[in-house]
Amino acid sequence: MSNKGQELMEKIKKERPTYTERTVLSRQMIAEEDPEYLELFHRMHMHVVHERHNLPVKIKEIIISAVDAATGYERGLRIHLAGALAAGATKEEIFEGLQAASIPGGIHVLSIALPILKEVLEEDGK
Repeated sequence: MSNKGQELMEKIKKERPTYTERTVLSRQMIAEEDPEYLELFHRMHMHVVHERHNLPVKIKEIIISAVDAATGYERGLRIHLAGALAAGATKEEIFEGLQAASIPGGIHVLSIALPILKEVLEEDGK
């Protein structure tokens, strides 16, 4: 991996502490092949979630969680549920966001998300 890729991975690990081991691995693979792409992807996430302030971070993380659940992206769901909790979201707020997503997305949104939410809450000690 290039120096740029290595530096970028260190930055990402620091700024995205909820990344799972498999997500880190996938980002390392991108850093090896195209660090410029990974840098743009990471900057977009940081810009939308942490630099813009019209919505609280916890709400953005709930939205991303709901989309991940609706699309069946369980690894992203786990990361963003943990991010929502870290940003101060309550279990009730997350549940309500997932319920709202189940209106257009179907009951499978809750079927996918709730067992993972339970695991994340247990890991978080809540």
